[in-house]
Amino acid sequence: MMKIEREQIEELLQDAEKNNYAIPHFNHSDFWDMSAIAEAAQEKDTPVFIACLPKVIEAIGIEKLGAVAQITMEQSKTPIIYHLDHCHSVELCLKAIDNGYNSVMIDAADLPLEENIKAVKTVVDYAHARNVHVEAEIGKIKSAGDEGYTPEAAFAGIEEAKQLVDETGVDALAVSIGSEHGFYQHAPKLDYDLLEKIHAHVQVPLVLHGGSGIPEDDVRKAINGGIRKVNVGTHIRYTYVKSVGEAIQEKGPATHTADIMEVAKKNVKEVLYDWMRICSNK
Repeated sequence: MMKIEREQIEELLQDAEKNNYAIPHFNHSDFWDMSAIAEAAQEKDTPVFIACLPKVIEAIGIEKLGAVAQITMEQSKTPIIYHLDHCHSVELCLKAIDNGYNSVMIDAADLPLEENIKAVKTVVDYAHARNVHVEAEIGKIKSAGDEGYTPEAAFAGIEEAKQLVDETGVDALAVSIGSEHGFYQHAPKLDYDLLEKIHAHVQVPLVLHGGSGIPEDDVRKAINGGIRKVNVGTHIRYTYVKSVGEAIQEKGPATHTADIMEVAKKNVKEVLYDWMRICSNK
């Protein structure tokens, strides 16, 4: 399959909207788990976002990641989108686009709204000219239970989300509705009312970050409320690292890396299959 471009990514997300499911987004941390994700996508014939954080770029290098992702996408029979996740740097987003990423997330949510819009617009203009998909984040949307939470404040968040989308032309929006990154110390309380209001006001696909540790029923409820992409990172990385550790304990450090990784990939794939099933919303 050829590399997927922005129009096809939009079509995939529109299909998810029409048929009420979400496309899974899986963070990888090296080439072994990247290949586990690509293989699982093929095996289940499920389109996926394979994503990396800037930390992975620092560790491995953007040229190498882009090149391997390019081959991975081309060899895949099912659509794979290679995505830069939670990038706070406009420059790095542009560099990722130049190195074959077909989707990037510019996360300027901690800046005032005007500056967030400016950063997103810069990336969108560059990306769209090159057929690349862009995700942004709006983080001032507070969740029920937050200090000073009122429905009025929530509605201001909806207005901000709408303004960001209208003024930037961004393709997808990560919304803060009470999920967190990493494993939860407590079951998260997602604000479904707020989600449904944003979904009604904003005409782009909505993204749920912090999937690891959100109970399955809550994820499905979020999908039913308008989430079209679900991001999972910690659950995959935890399984991967734990499996490598256990395989080394069991087989000994003289074992070939490929044999250790075979065990790790198998365990990671079980997690991926489960998330694909949840996101399919069947």
